[in-house]
Amino acid sequence: FIRLRLQSTGLFGGSRAHCRDCSKMGVCLSQSVEETKRDLLSSAGSSSSLDDYDNQQHSAAAAVTTTSCAPPPAISEWKEDHFKILCSISTVLREKAGEVAASSSGDVKQYDEDDESKQRHLQKDIGDALQMIGECIGDIGAYRVQEMEHYEEALQLKSKAFGGDQNNESIADILYIMGCHHQRFHHFKFAQKCYEQALRIYKVTLGYEHLCVARVLHNIGIMYHAKKDNGVALKCLKKSLSIRMSQLGETDLSVAESYCWIGKIHREKKYFKEARECFLTAHRIKVAILGKSHLESAEVLHNVGIVCDDLGLHSQSLSCFREALFIRLAHVSGAYDIIGINDVCETLDCIANVYRIKGEHQKALQFFEQCLKRRVRVVSAALSDKTQVSLLLHTYEDVIALTKIQVKECANGNDMSQRIGVLLVEMGTLYDQKLNKHSKALIYLQKALQVFQLRKDYKQIGDTLSLIGVIHVKKSANPKALKCFRDSLVMRKMSSTQKETAGIAETLHNIGNCEAREGQFENSLRSYGEALRIKKKIYPNEHVYIAKTEHCIGLAMLQLGNLDAALESFEASMKARRTLLGDHLDVSFSLHSIGRIYFHQNRVDDAIACLEEALIIKLQFLPEKHMSLAETQHLLGSLYIKKNKFTPAIPLLKSALLGYKGSRDCEIIKSDVLDLLGSAYAKLGENDHAILSYEHSLKIKRVVVGNDGVACANVLMEIGKLKSLEDDIDGALVAFKEVKRIQKILYGKNHLKNADLLIQVGLIQDLLNNNEMALRCFAEAVRMRRKLLDENHRDIADALVHTGRMHQSKDDHFKSLVFFQEAIDIYRESDGGDASQECADACRLLGLSQFASGDSENALPSLERCLELRECTYGTESEQWAEVAYDLGIAKFEAGFYDHAVILLDKFVILQKGFETSDSERLSNALLHLGKIYLKQRNIDNAMVCFDEALGIRKQLSKNEVGVSEVLFQMGGVRESKKQYLESLVCYEESLKLRLSILGEDEDTADIISRIGEVRRIRGQYDLALENFTLALDMYKNTVGETHLSVASSYHSLGYVCDAKNDTQKAMQNHKEGLSVRKLILGGDHVKVAASLDDVAGMYQKMNEQKKALKCLKEALRIRKLQLGNDDIEIGKTLFGMGIIFSAVNDNAKATDCYNASLEISARDGSNPKLEAQTLHQIGCVHAANCNYREALQNWRTCLSKYREGGMRDDHYMVACTLGNIEMAENVLNTT
Repeated sequence: FIRLRLQSTGLFGGSRAHCRDCSKMGVCLSQSVEETKRDLLSSAGSSSSLDDYDNQQHSAAAAVTTTSCAPPPAISEWKEDHFKILCSISTVLREKAGEVAASSSGDVKQYDEDDESKQRHLQKDIGDALQMIGECIGDIGAYRVQEMEHYEEALQLKSKAFGGDQNNESIADILYIMGCHHQRFHHFKFAQKCYEQALRIYKVTLGYEHLCVARVLHNIGIMYHAKKDNGVALKCLKKSLSIRMSQLGETDLSVAESYCWIGKIHREKKYFKEARECFLTAHRIKVAILGKSHLESAEVLHNVGIVCDDLGLHSQSLSCFREALFIRLAHVSGAYDIIGINDVCETLDCIANVYRIKGEHQKALQFFEQCLKRRVRVVSAALSDKTQVSLLLHTYEDVIALTKIQVKECANGNDMSQRIGVLLVEMGTLYDQKLNKHSKALIYLQKALQVFQLRKDYKQIGDTLSLIGVIHVKKSANPKALKCFRDSLVMRKMSSTQKETAGIAETLHNIGNCEAREGQFENSLRSYGEALRIKKKIYPNEHVYIAKTEHCIGLAMLQLGNLDAALESFEASMKARRTLLGDHLDVSFSLHSIGRIYFHQNRVDDAIACLEEALIIKLQFLPEKHMSLAETQHLLGSLYIKKNKFTPAIPLLKSALLGYKGSRDCEIIKSDVLDLLGSAYAKLGENDHAILSYEHSLKIKRVVVGNDGVACANVLMEIGKLKSLEDDIDGALVAFKEVKRIQKILYGKNHLKNADLLIQVGLIQDLLNNNEMALRCFAEAVRMRRKLLDENHRDIADALVHTGRMHQSKDDHFKSLVFFQEAIDIYRESDGGDASQECADACRLLGLSQFASGDSENALPSLERCLELRECTYGTESEQWAEVAYDLGIAKFEAGFYDHAVILLDKFVILQKGFETSDSERLSNALLHLGKIYLKQRNIDNAMVCFDEALGIRKQLSKNEVGVSEVLFQMGGVRESKKQYLESLVCYEESLKLRLSILGEDEDTADIISRIGEVRRIRGQYDLALENFTLALDMYKNTVGETHLSVASSYHSLGYVCDAKNDTQKAMQNHKEGLSVRKLILGGDHVKVAASLDDVAGMYQKMNEQKKALKCLKEALRIRKLQLGNDDIEIGKTLFGMGIIFSAVNDNAKATDCYNASLEISARDGSNPKLEAQTLHQIGCVHAANCNYREALQNWRTCLSKYREGGMRDDHYMVACTLGNIEMAENVLNTT
C-alpha cells in the first residue's frame, strides 16, 4: 500500500499523506485515553481495597487500575505501531534512494543532463520526505536515535542533490532541525555546530536580516540561557529581536516572544525594571494581536505580576495576577482540563504569596485552599505525574503553615487544629499512595496522630492508626502494624455508638492479615471470622468486602492444611466477585488460590485451567513485572512441567523470574524458578541454558542457606549430570566432588545419596573409558543399595544394569548376562512391572549380550520384547524404536531370517533419514546389511543402490577406512555377479588398499585378495590369478592356520587356475589338498567334501582315468543323498556328471539311467532349467549313438526349447551345438 501510494502521489506527497493519517490517529487515541482517565476518576470511589494478605504489598500499585471500567486504549502500543509504519515508509524511500544511486553510478554516457536533473530532483524529494518522517518520529518522543538517523540521511541526500551548491536554503533547514533536536536533549555542542552551519548558509543565501537568521539566533540565545551564559544569550536574543522588528514591525508575535525571553533573562539577572518593561511591551503586542482575553496575554501578564512582586509593587502585582486569573479561569474547558487548571493554580499560588507577604494571612489562606482543591482534583484524576504531586504537597505545606498562624490568632483554634490534622493525614496518604515514600508518609501521619490525641478525637485516632498500620505492613513491620490495628480497633469501638460497624470489621480483617503474616493462623481465623460475621450483618449476602474476608479465610485454611475448607472459602469468594465485578483483578486472585488448592490435591488439569484464566485477567490489569503476576506464572509453569509441556513453561518461568527480580524477599523463590527452568531446558535438550539456570540457582542458594545444604547438593548433582552430557568432564567431576563433600557432612558414608553420586561418577568414568573405575563405582552402588533398600527396589535394578554394561563393554558377555537378567527380574517384580522403559532398556542390553555370546535363540526374544515396549511408549516413528529395530534387524540377518531383517532395517533407514540428527554409522551399516540381503535374494539392482548409499555415508565419516573397504568389497561382488569384471576389480583393489593401510594382513584381507584372484581367473589373467591365490593361501595359513575352510577354498582356486593353464598335475595336487583339509575339518560326510570330490573327479576325467572319476562321483553322490535327500538338485548334477562318464566309457545303458534320474530331479525341482536342457541334450546324444535318431531328435528339440525359455540365444555355443545335432538328425531321417 505504501509503495502504491508513493508511486501514485509522489515520494514527498505520499509520505506527507501517510504521516498526516498517522498523526490524526494519534490525536484520536490520545483523546480516547483522556476520556478513559476521566471515567476512572468518576468511578474512583468504587475501587476495592486490598484483599489478600499474601498479595497486599504487590497489589498496592494496581489499586487505581482495578476499577470496573474498561482498560484505556493501548497508547504505548499505538506509538510502537506508528513508529513501525514510519519506518516502513523510510524503507521504501531508502530503496528508491538506492536505485537512484545505482543508476547514477553507471556509465555516464548513458545519461543526459535531463536524466541527471531528474535524479537530483528525486534525491531532494526523498531527503524532504525523510526529514518529515524524522519530525514525525520526534513527535512520538521515544525514538530519538532513529529520529536523528532520518535527519542525517536527509542531509546526505540533499547534499548530493545540490552537488557543488551546498549553500542552499533546504540544507540550512535540515541543519536547523538537527540543531533543535540536539538542543531538546541538551547536546549543546552538537546543537551549536548545526545552528552555526545553518546560520552561515541562511546569511549567504537569504541575507543577514532575514527572518530565518532571526529564528536561528533566537534558538541560540535560548541554548546559551540553558547553559547559564546569559550574556551571550541576551546578545543573540536582542539581535534576533532587531531583525524581527525590522522585517515584521513592532507588533508581531515573534517580536513579543523575543521580548518575553529577554525579560526572563533580565529578571534572572535581577534587572527587574528592564524585565518589567520587556514583559509590558510583550503584553501590549499580544493584546493588540490576540486580544486582551487570550491565554498568551494572560501568561505575559502573569510574568508582569511576578516582576512587580519582585519590585515590591504588591498592588500592581495583585492587579496583574487577578486579571491573568480571570482570563485563565475563563479558558478552563472543564473540571478535567489539567493544563488550564495548572495555570490557574500557578496564579492562585502567586496571589496567595503576595497576600502572605502583605501579612493578610486569611486572604492568603483562602487562595491557597482554592489552589489546593484544584490540585487535589488533578492528582486524584490519575492524569498527573510526580511533578503535580510535588506541587500539591507544597500547597499543603503552605495551607498548614497559614492554618497554624490562624490557630494562634483565632478563637476557634480547636477547629483549626482539627483541620491541620486532616491535612497532615492527606499529605501522608499522598506520600504513601502516590510517591511510595512510606517513611515520609509515617512522619506526617504520626504528626496528625499527635494532633488528634491532643483533641482526644478517638474516631480520627482510630482511622489514623489504621492508616499507619497499613504502611507498617508495606514496610514488612508486622508487629508494629498489628499493634496499630489493635489500638485502632479499641479507638473505633470507643468512638462508635454501634459496636458493629464497617470500620471495626475492616480493622478486624487487617488484624487477621497481620496475624497470618506472623504465622498465627488460628488467631487470624478468629479475627477473620469476627470480621466476616459483622460484614454479613452490614452488607448484602454477596458483597466484595465479604468476598475479601472469605478469600483470606481460605488462605489461612490453606496454610493450616485444611484444603477442603480453604477450597470452599475460595469458591464462595470467587462466586461473589465474579457476579459483582466480572473479570476483575480480585477474581484472578481467587482463581489463583483455587489453582493452588488443586495443585496440592494433584488435580493438575483443573489447576492449569484456573491459573490460565487468572493469568489472562492479571495481564489486563497488572504491569508485566508485577509480583502477583509472577506468582501465577511460576505456579502455572511448574504445572506445565508436570504435564511435560516444557516449551510453554519456559516463557512463563522467565517472566516470573523478572517479576521476582525486584524483591529481595524472594531469593529462594527465584532459586526455585531457576531450578524449574533448568529442568525444562534439560528436558528439551538445551543443556547450555539448563546449566546456566542451575548455576544461577546455586549462587542464590549458597548466599541464602550456605554452602553445605541439601539444596546446594541437589543442584550440584544436576549441574554435574548436564556437564557430563555436554562432555565437560572436568566440570562434572568438580560438581560431583562438591556433592560428595556436602553429603559426607550431612549423611556420612553409607547413605543412598552416596550411591546416587557413585552412579553419576561411574557414568563419567565410563565416558572417559575408565571401565575398571566405572565398574567399581557401579558395583559399590549396587552393594549400598542392596543393603539399604528392599530386594526388589528399582534403584537396585538400575545399578545392576550399569554394572552389566561395564562387563558388556569389556566383552565379558557371560557376566553381563547375569546382571541384566537380575535387573529384569526386579523390574518385573516392582510397581512398574516389565512394561517400563527401564525394563525395555535392560532387555535390549540382555539381547545384545546374548547375541554376542552366540545365544541367538534367546537374543531374538529379548530384542523383540524391547522393541514391543518401545513401540507402546514411543510409537514406531520414534528414535527409541528405531534404535532397537536396528539391533533386531542385524540379529535377524545373522540368524538367517532375511525377510524379517529386511523389513526392520528398511524401516530403520527410512526413519533415520527423517530424524534431525541421524546416526551415520548405524545408517551405513543398515544399508550394507540390506545390500547383502538383496544379494542373497538376487535383487542385484537394489543391492547396488544400498551399497552406493552406504559408501557415500562412510566416506564422509572420519577415520573410517575399514568401513569404506567393507562396502567396496561388497560392491565388487555385485559387479562381479553382473559380469562387470573390470569395475569389480577396481572395487576389490581399492578395498584391499584401504584395509592393508589400517589392519595389514588378516583373514578379511585374504578374502579380498582371493576375490581379486577369482576375477583375474575369469578374465583369463591366469598368472596374476595364480599369484593372488598363492598370496591369499599364505595369508590364510599365517592368520587362521592350515586347517581352515578358507585354506581349502584357496587350494581349489589354485586348482582351477592350474587346470586353465593345462597344468593338470598341479591342478590335481591342489584339489586333493583342498579335499584333505575339508575332510580334516568337516569329516567325510559333508557336502563341501562332496564338492571337493567333484573337482578331483573332473581332474581324473581330464587325465582319462574314468574309473577313478566315477568312484569320486559315486562317493559325492552318497554324501549328498545322506545330507540332502534323494531329490535335491545337487543330486541331479552329480547324476548328470556320472552319466557323462558312463557315456565316455560307452556304457550307454547306465549313462541313460543316470541322465533320466537327473532329468526327473531337475524337472521336478525347476530351479535349474539349464541342467534340464543339458540332460536332454546328452540323452539325445545317447540315442544318436544307438542310431535311434527319431528319439534323439525329439530330445534335442525339447532341449532347444528349454535353452530358449532360459533366455539363451541361437549364437550361444550350447544352443548352436544342439541346432547342429537337430539338423544332422533331420538329414539322416530324411535320407532314410
